[in-house]
Order: sequence, then structure tokens, then C-alpha cells
Amino acid sequence: MLLHDNPFWRFSLSLYQLKRIKDACLQLQDESGANVNLLLFALWVSQQQLRFAPDWKQSFQQLDNWHRDYTLQLRRQRNELKVLAEKADQHEDGPLHRMRDHIMKAELLAEQQEQAVLYYYYQERQGLLDCENKEAALIENLCNCFEDPTQVDDAPLKVLLGVLLDERDTEFAIVRLREQLERRHQRR
Repeated sequence: MLLHDNPFWRFSLSLYQLKRIKDACLQLQDESGANVNLLLFALWVSQQQLRFAPDWKQSFQQLDNWHRDYTLQLRRQRNELKVLAEKADQHEDGPLHRMRDHIMKAELLAEQQEQAVLYYYYQERQGLLDCENKEAALIENLCNCFEDPTQVDDAPLKVLLGVLLDERDTEFAIVRLREQLERRHQRR
């Protein structure tokens, strides 16, 4: 059974309230195609001294399907309605604005479902391995969140690394993360 109110969900809510975290996550989502829930999960499991297993993508297939079929579709509809509502509705409480608000709420529920699935993976240790070094886990986990490293800007990565690392360690970690991203991209 999935738990929708769980420690990972509460961690994500508290972290995402911080403007710099929200902005960094949205930048990585919009410019790099990253899944924000997966980014937050990468941070959270790193704190638990866990890293993504080599076969994590197969283990996380249910998450990927849900994200593609529901979350991304709702986000696309919400964004399209925003443009339509701005053109058609003279008031912010017009029908298209209200419809967009409902879709936004549905999108949030889809995101919460993703997080419940991720928390289930955590509970079952599905696609996850123990890692003694939190920094190594953090770098490895974040590296797994991107398909194309050429589309990933360092600035939002530094913000996310800074959640678990101090400023000095963040500078070293961004270099290691960038190197690892480049190596993975070259292997493909």
C-alpha cells in the first residue's frame, strides 16, 4: 500500500518552500527535462546513505510510466490553459482560469502519487543500494537524473548539492558531478 503522507513527502514540501530550491528544480525541469520528484528523491535517499542501483531505471519503471502518462500530461494541459485563459478570460476567476486551477490541483496529486511510489521503492530498497559516503551517493544519484549533460547548468546543481554539503564541499562536488555526467554521456 502506498503512503501519500510520508517522510519523503514532508521533506520535499519543506525543501520546495525555499525559493532557491524551487527555482533550481524548475530550471532543471524546464531546461534539462529532469523529474523534480526524482531530484528531490536523489537528495533524500542520499541523506539516508542510499544510492541508485545500476538497474534503477528498470526498478523505477512504474514511476516513469506514471510521470509520462499523467504528471507530464497534466502539466502540458495546465500550461496550455494558462495561455488560453490569459487571452479569453477577462477576469482571473473566469472559467478557463478556474479550469486551470483544477488541473493544477490534479497535477499536484499526480506529483504526490509519484512521491508515494518513490517512498515505496525506498521502503522496499527497490533500485537502491547502501552507500557509506553521503556525498558520493548524492553525486551518483543526481547524475542519474539527467539524460543529456550538455543541457544541465551548474548553477541549479550547486543549489541542490548545497542542501547536504557546505559551500567548500559543494565546489568540489560540482566538479566531480560534472565529470561523472560527461563520462556517462560519452559511454552512450
